[in-house]
Amino acid sequence: MDKKNDIPLRILLVAGSAARRAFLADLVYRALNGRAQITVDARISFARFDAARSEILVADLEDSAAAAAMLHFLEDAPASTGSVALIDEPDSAWVRAALSAPVNAVLARDANTGDLQLAVQAAEAGFVLLHPTSARGLAMDNTSLETAGSTDELSEGLAEDLTRREFEVLRLAGMGLGNKEIAGRLAISEHTVKFHISSILGKLHASSRTEAVSLGIRRGLIPI
Repeated sequence: MDKKNDIPLRILLVAGSAARRAFLADLVYRALNGRAQITVDARISFARFDAARSEILVADLEDSAAAAAMLHFLEDAPASTGSVALIDEPDSAWVRAALSAPVNAVLARDANTGDLQLAVQAAEAGFVLLHPTSARGLAMDNTSLETAGSTDELSEGLAEDLTRREFEVLRLAGMGLGNKEIAGRLAISEHTVKFHISSILGKLHASSRTEAVSLGIRRGLIPI
């Protein structure tokens, strides 16, 4: 048995109303099959997050103020902080800012247990998960930039730097695959995958795997 799976995830869950907090806490608890230690609050607070020794923030963003507060929170949060945003029809500018923050998952507010399970797993592993609405918004934004010639300029420089194999590794990482899974898909060793990841981080000037995936999505290197 994997002992890691027995350790509860410490989650700070933020929502505006007591009823919404209770509903989401139950949803998250069921999504993780009880592997969760959930603290609830009405507002995003780093002090509360720290006091509860939380690892992941799950925030229900019902208005623009809450959406801005989440980005502000992540500016000062440790790099290891996981985060899940529940937000309806966010504009592409906010999604881009969230990915840069970085937010690990952006879901609609009517997310179900399956959605939340994937989102929290992404936050725990340091991956990125987007709701189709957010992904389409970014894709439309990229199309507009391409018309203006901007996206080509952004991606061409990266395309020249990354090798074909590095593109493959980056895209598989963007799908949420770990090193062992990527190695299996590409029939290479885990050591080679780690080498490619290290090279990708250096070429994209990214400090983490999550940031590299975010850059890949934002610049059209990873299809969404």
